[in-house]
Amino acid sequence: MFILFGANDKVMEQQQCRIPEHCNHCNNTSNWILEKNATYASLFFISIVPLKTRYLYYCPICKHGQKLDADAYNWKKNS
Repeated sequence: MFILFGANDKVMEQQQCRIPEHCNHCNNTSNWILEKNATYASLFFISIVPLKTRYLYYCPICKHGQKLDADAYNWKKNS
């Protein structure tokens, strides 16, 4: 019997923030990206169960940013 098991990442939500922010890494001011990623366990290339969720807030130009917790993500998303 042959069973193919693995994990894959999916972007669940992605949006630009309304307020521009300055990036100290690339020295640009732009609307940063707020993103929710989930890693899923997969069986035969079909996503089955979410294993972990990451919340990211990063510069769209250089991709430098930070990880957020769920509360900070929801606060930035709603503001």
